[in-house]
Amino acid sequence: MRQPLRGGDAISTIKIDAKKCKGCGYCVRFCPKNLIYLDTVFNEKGYHPAVFGHEENCTGCGLCGLVCPDLAIVVYKEEDKNDSLPQRKTRCKVPDLRHC
Repeated sequence: MRQPLRGGDAISTIKIDAKKCKGCGYCVRFCPKNLIYLDTVFNEKGYHPAVFGHEENCTGCGLCGLVCPDLAIVVYKEEDKNDSLPQRKTRCKVPDLRHC
């Protein structure tokens, strides 16, 4: 299940694949900053795809990607470079699934 990204202290951007987008408008309705709109031109499938504007105002919440039924939106989030906390790597133990 896709989870929304935690917004806030991040530099974020989203990429919308205009070829996949069917212009449903869910991302437009759910963007808390109103940074997404439907284009006035048609894509190759005859839909008005979503367009992302003013990326400097994006919080990286990830709601647009979460609600997109066509998986046309990818949210990229880079943690703030001024973060003084050390980066932590997590290693997960993979269970042996041969005996399920």
